[in-house]
Amino acid sequence: MQDKLKAFVKLAEIDASARHLEEQLEGIPVELEERRVAVEALEQLVHSQKREMDEAEALMTAQDEDLKLRSDMLSRSKAKGAKARNMREAEAAERELDAIRRSIKEGEAEKERLQGVIEQSRSILAEPLRELEEQKQNLAEAEAASEGRLAELRAERDVITAGRKEASGKIPKPIFRRYERLRTQIHPTLTEAKDGVCMGCRIQIAPQLYNQIIKGDDFYQCQACQRFLYHADVVAD
Repeated sequence: MQDKLKAFVKLAEIDASARHLEEQLEGIPVELEERRVAVEALEQLVHSQKREMDEAEALMTAQDEDLKLRSDMLSRSKAKGAKARNMREAEAAERELDAIRRSIKEGEAEKERLQGVIEQSRSILAEPLRELEEQKQNLAEAEAASEGRLAELRAERDVITAGRKEASGKIPKPIFRRYERLRTQIHPTLTEAKDGVCMGCRIQIAPQLYNQIIKGDDFYQCQACQRFLYHADVVAD
C-alpha cells in the first residue's frame, strides 16, 4: 500500500508541476476564440453601417437620374411654352414649368440630404474600419504565434509528465478516476494531513480518520473538502 500511496503523491506532484502549462494550453485557444468573436461582432457592425451608406449612395444615384429626367422635362416644357399659340396655352405651359421647377427644387434638397447622410456615414465608418483592420491583423499575428507557443507548451508538458503514466498505473482505477474528476475542481487534489489537520482546507480531521491516514492502509479523503489525504511518514523513503 505504501508504494501505491507514494505513486499517488508522485502523480499529484507531476500534475501540480504541469498545471500552469495545462492552463496555458487551454487558455490560448479560448483567448483566440474570444478575439475571433470580437472581430466578427465588429465586422457585422461595419457591414451594417456600410450597407446603410450603400443604400444612401444608391438613392443618390437614383436621385441624380431623376433630376436629369426632370431637367429634360423642363427643357421640353420651355420649348412647348415658346410655341404657345394663345394665352391659355402659355398659362398652362407656365404652370407646368412651375410644377417641374418645384419638383427639381425638392429633388435637389433630397439630394443634399442624401449627401449629408453619406458624408456622415463615411465619417462614422472610418474609425470602425480602421479598428477592424487592426483587430484582424492582431488576430492573424496571434494565431500564427499561437501555433509555435502551443507546440512549445506541449513539449514542455511532455517532459514534466513523463512519469505520469507509470505513477497512475500503480493506483487503483476507481481511485484514479475519482482523482481525475476531482482535480478539475480542487487544487491541490492530494494534500498532506498534518497534526490532525487537512493542509488543503485547514479543517480538523476526525480523530479516527486521521489515525487511519497515519496507518496508510487505504486511500482517504477529507470529509470537509474531499481532497485526498496522505501522511508524510507513510510516503517517506
